[in-house]
Amino acid sequence: MSVVKRKKRNKSIPPIIELHNLEKRFAAREIVLEIGVNPANPKKKETRIRRQCSYDRLLSRCVITQKQRDCLDRFAILCEQSVGRTKNIYATISDLFHNKHRYGRNFEPTFRQSRAFEKIFKIRNMLGVFNSDIIVMLAIGNMDCQEIGKRLNIEKNKLYGNINSACIRLEEIMENDIGKIYYPPI
Repeated sequence: MSVVKRKKRNKSIPPIIELHNLEKRFAAREIVLEIGVNPANPKKKETRIRRQCSYDRLLSRCVITQKQRDCLDRFAILCEQSVGRTKNIYATISDLFHNKHRYGRNFEPTFRQSRAFEKIFKIRNMLGVFNSDIIVMLAIGNMDCQEIGKRLNIEKNKLYGNINSACIRLEEIMENDIGKIYYPPI
């Protein structure tokens, strides 16, 4: 009887991860390394650390397209502009969508925030409640499909179709209706 030896995986951690003490998050696949162009010197490439988003996983599974992924990224940036950097932006945006009346009192946003609020509410009204909930869970909540399915009580095979249709609608809104408004670079 012969013993089959398994190949050992290379579990070496990149130096940039060790430098920033992100070993646990890298091992849990919460962050990924990305190689990009240095803006100061376009001929030089640099390694960047980026948060692994739930919609990146959907893109790798071909559930959504690259354009739809970029629209989800822009939506997340827009939400961050509207409320600023808070500890739990998902709770803030969800609360904002469902309790608009509360934010009308004693709340004076900056000009940039008010423009972002205006865009977000316009997107939400065009998406509808169900699709906007899916988009917020994906872009802001960074929830995976299993968690979204539990919250919305939808089967997995139907959920992919709902996510795809919500992302298609978001792409249409951002390209046609809101596309004329300036979006920050990704």
